[in-house]
Amino acid sequence: MTQSKAQLFNITLNILGVSTPLENANSTDNRAILLNNYYEIARDYVLKDFDWNFASSYRKLTLTLNYNESFKNKYCYDYPNDCICAREILDNKTDTTYKFVISSLDNSQKVILCDVEEAILRYTKRIDKEVFYTSEFSMALAFYLASLTSSVITGSIQKGELAYEKYKSIIKKAKLLNAQEGMDNIYEDSTYIDSRN
Repeated sequence: MTQSKAQLFNITLNILGVSTPLENANSTDNRAILLNNYYEIARDYVLKDFDWNFASSYRKLTLTLNYNESFKNKYCYDYPNDCICAREILDNKTDTTYKFVISSLDNSQKVILCDVEEAILRYTKRIDKEVFYTSEFSMALAFYLASLTSSVITGSIQKGELAYEKYKSIIKKAKLLNAQEGMDNIYEDSTYIDSRN
């Protein structure tokens, strides 16, 4: 089941013990305004906090036109606009992973520095359509939003702290679920199946 922004906001309110729902995410209700103020920052934070499968993307990098000769690395690439977090640099020819550095040019342009020609970046992409969110990501985002907004919405700092602890627990569980999606081997061994239950 996919979530809308309004549903995410209402889950956030429910986490904080607020039972009166928002009719839509863009209403003039003070709660909707507050949640919208935090929403994009919270979404990007949760995307960056973990290497989510659903937000993983690959891109062949483009050499920047503003290369600074003072850099120690051989190649300077543009940082993709939709990149939330650069995860790995791969060689286009060998699929080997390499070290890289994120830096800024004098004009504040963000760049990726490495020693790989024709580099490919594996990164977490900004996903701004709620329809693509997994259930665990939606829950993590709702709890993180609750942790940020609790003191204003409910007047309780403690509810925010509890929501943040739950957020960390959901991220931990999501790592296990995420790993299961990318398993190379299917295990037939009954002891392995029994150990999961």
